[in-house]
Amino acid sequence: MKKIKYLFCLVLFALGTAFPANSQDIHFSQFSASPSTLNPAQTGAFNGMFRVVGNYKDQWRSIGDPYTTYSGAFDMPFLKDKITNGAAAYGLSFLSDKAGDLNFATNVFTLSLAANKSVNKQNNFSLGLQGGFGQRGVSADASKQQWGNQYIGNSGFDQNASSGETTPLESITFGDFSTGLLWRYTAKLIAFNAGAAIFHLNTPKQSFYKDSDKLFSKIAIHGGSKIDVKNKNMSFLPEVLFLKQGPQIETNAGLLIKYVLQGGSKYTGQITETAVYIGGWYRLQDAAIVNVRMDYQNFSVGVSYDFNISTLKVVSASKGGIEVSVAYIHPVPAMKPVKQKRRSLM
Repeated sequence: MKKIKYLFCLVLFALGTAFPANSQDIHFSQFSASPSTLNPAQTGAFNGMFRVVGNYKDQWRSIGDPYTTYSGAFDMPFLKDKITNGAAAYGLSFLSDKAGDLNFATNVFTLSLAANKSVNKQNNFSLGLQGGFGQRGVSADASKQQWGNQYIGNSGFDQNASSGETTPLESITFGDFSTGLLWRYTAKLIAFNAGAAIFHLNTPKQSFYKDSDKLFSKIAIHGGSKIDVKNKNMSFLPEVLFLKQGPQIETNAGLLIKYVLQGGSKYTGQITETAVYIGGWYRLQDAAIVNVRMDYQNFSVGVSYDFNISTLKVVSASKGGIEVSVAYIHPVPAMKPVKQKRRSLM
């Protein structure tokens, strides 16, 4: 089993470092803190009764009008008492993104369903399905739109010149479907997870006109580990993410260091773990990302910042964007000890 585990780690790392990045899609730098956008099989893959997650990203403000992205998700396992060593789960999520001075908006709402099963004490497998609908459109005033026909010779842009566009840009609505697999391995001093997902299975139409432009399917391959240092309050959390959507490729790899300030109680549930994290990731040929995070009272709050290192840094002054993640996991009530009745010998 150990040989298979380490071979799988090596394959994931090789996939994550063999390709350059070409563009930046709607995504979060703290990818493991946004399970609904990482892999549908992550639905319900946590220890607790339910989970609520929120993400916010603001990027490229130094260039002009920023790109802002919001995401929220709720997921919850059920049928734990019906599925031996496993559970089913459902989740609801939304994603909202606005780009540039035209406020090109994307809004997506999804429902996720997943099921997981433990094959032994160490290994758990999950399968997830996700479906919903999205809407895209330009919400800014038409006077802000600039077309190629409005650039006249050496005189530059002329707002009064005809754009040559006879059809106004209207919002489009589309269905969106995804699926994924997840493997989780847990031992005494190490935990490991790896997954693969395919987003936009139906390659939904994305054109404002009557042509056949469609959204490419996106392949996501990810892996991570939690390695505890024996007899220390410290852990190492390496992570990798590889994305491919049409001709565009993105690779993320990095490490967080966790330090436990106060350990949690496994039996009474009255004391929760308090921990801090520091580290970051490198998005190949695009950005260096620093991240700090804290776990407290079943809440987790993370803040990261992207430092742009691509050719865009000429105009961005190496400034990328700030990102915030918030998560809450409601704990499973602790089992109350059963009082033993004392029998009299008389």
